[in-house]
Amino acid sequence: MPVKTRVYLYPEKPVSSRILNPEAVHGLFFNTISEKLAEELHKPSRVKPFSLWFPQFYKEEKILEKIYLEISFLKEELFPQFLSSYVLENKEISLNGVKLRKVFNPNIKEEYVKSYVAIFEGAKEENTIVMDFITPTTFKRGEFDHPLPEPKLIFKSLIRKWVKFSDYPLDIDLREVIENKIFVSGAWIRTVKVSIGKNAKITGFTGRVVFYVDCDDKKVLKWLNALAHFGEFAGVGRKTTMGFGRVRFVLNTS
Repeated sequence: MPVKTRVYLYPEKPVSSRILNPEAVHGLFFNTISEKLAEELHKPSRVKPFSLWFPQFYKEEKILEKIYLEISFLKEELFPQFLSSYVLENKEISLNGVKLRKVFNPNIKEEYVKSYVAIFEGAKEENTIVMDFITPTTFKRGEFDHPLPEPKLIFKSLIRKWVKFSDYPLDIDLREVIENKIFVSGAWIRTVKVSIGKNAKITGFTGRVVFYVDCDDKKVLKWLNALAHFGEFAGVGRKTTMGFGRVRFVLNTS
């Protein structure tokens, strides 16, 4: 069951949003939890069981009196471990030399908790799938970033995480469809180069993309819409544990 929550951190004095680069926020999150949970989340794996987002990511500089992180867990059992760890862990937290105070009431809304079964059963059988890519999204091609909304890369990314963490099996072979039957029918995107930390940058795309699925199989369409919705928890592409690849599934109301 994917679970999403927000936690709030208050600096002892206002700080610039520029210090919230992806590496810093990634490290900040791990500083709020126990070493045991940190080791669990850091286990070597191509697919990580969580994703992070913070609203100041790659935005214009602001002076902040409050920092919040949104964390999505793709394995249900990780959330209670996180909650107890976050509440009970008393080690000092700082960012760029500024001490931070945790708020002990992580925010959990009803729509932030959704079973894999509910994601699938609630999915429509639409040929048109609309997704907003809120933070820079990118893939890897050899040694280079690939900052384009290529359908097969997007859906392969989502399938990989669903298969890894879901207790509701993907009971259909989507390889032929995602390779040859999904097309970009509209895109309002831009590319942006983002500094991860001190020594690295990533180029990704943001904006709205409309996909058209050239298929009439209702089960296929239902699965693809379910995966797109799942993207709100899982993220898409590279570095989703640093804030990249956050997406919003846009319901087709036409």
